[in-house]
Amino acid sequence: MAIRCLAERGYEATTAEDLAEAVGMSRSTFFRRFGSKDDVVFTDHDHALAQLESFLASTALRPGEALVEGTSDVLRLLIRDPEAARLRFELMRETSSLRNRELIITHRYERVFAGYIREVLPDGAPEWVPASLAASLVAVHNATLREWLRDRVADPPRAVTRDLRQLVSLFERWLSPESAARQRVLVAVYEADGSPEAVLGAVAAHLE
Repeated sequence: MAIRCLAERGYEATTAEDLAEAVGMSRSTFFRRFGSKDDVVFTDHDHALAQLESFLASTALRPGEALVEGTSDVLRLLIRDPEAARLRFELMRETSSLRNRELIITHRYERVFAGYIREVLPDGAPEWVPASLAASLVAVHNATLREWLRDRVADPPRAVTRDLRQLVSLFERWLSPESAARQRVLVAVYEADGSPEAVLGAVAAHLE
């Protein structure tokens, strides 16, 4: 496995020939498939991004649930091979160039999420909603992934789904305005000696 080769020999010390040999390819085939050592480390992210874009473009789920499911699926893909996930984490922790590449990957996820959110938001929604929700989705995903890598989360897909639903509920008024309207809370203040008819009339007036 290429990532294991990088972890064992060190990122800087490992050559393209070493990696090609580790995965049973010629040097030219390796470069056609991966392009660089960085691409070997982030190939799962490339798959996850393609999967996410395809899912969001075709899903019939309500926007909030689509965002939860799409983000959870990214996590499932990235941890499907626990050894590779842990080696990737260690390589990025020890290699500054990989940490810089990780930031680029993070921005790519945010752009995918933000693009979808802009498409589903109703007219009049604040302009900051897509960027802030997209960044928050990535942050919750990454926090869960790191907790799993540190053996603090036993079931990361379940944990991230729970936390993402809490996050998305904060944006419900824009993602599902019709649902938010049904859940509106009205606080009424009235005179203590007011008649029931007067109180009900005042409440009804505010709900119109």
